[in-house]
Amino acid sequence: MSAIPVSAKSELPSCSARRGFTLIELMVVVAVIGILTMIAYPSYQSYVIRGNRSQAQQFLMDIAQREEQFRLDQGRYTSSLTDLGSSVPAQVAKYYQDPAFDKTDPPAARPFFVAELAPLDTGAQKNDGRLFINSLGEHWRDAVSTCAITACASSDASAIPWE
Repeated sequence: MSAIPVSAKSELPSCSARRGFTLIELMVVVAVIGILTMIAYPSYQSYVIRGNRSQAQQFLMDIAQREEQFRLDQGRYTSSLTDLGSSVPAQVAKYYQDPAFDKTDPPAARPFFVAELAPLDTGAQKNDGRLFINSLGEHWRDAVSTCAITACASSDASAIPWE
């Protein structure tokens, strides 16, 4: 029987010559990614909701400015976006209903208006509350949405001033 030369023996590769990852290493990476996702996704959702709310607030500020200009020109406020030469921006319309208005006209009382944007029942903003602005320069968000537009005030307990 002849001896087998050392170079002909099949050898297992050394640890330094292995390529790839072990199952444990892959599982650790998947776990870390899962934890980061659990932390980051709610923050991202909150950011999106705040961004949508900000666009709606900008739209209400535009309505208030146009209402004041309309009052200077016509001597009264209006309840029509058409009279104001405005329409609901597409980004706002995706998450909010058309604005609702309440107004008083002279001579019965001092001219006054309040505009409201209520979120759609579906979508990201559905639990965010209604947005209000009035002719006194007050603007707020009603988080519990319990009052009627004619009765809501920035001094209500559920009113949250805009940031």
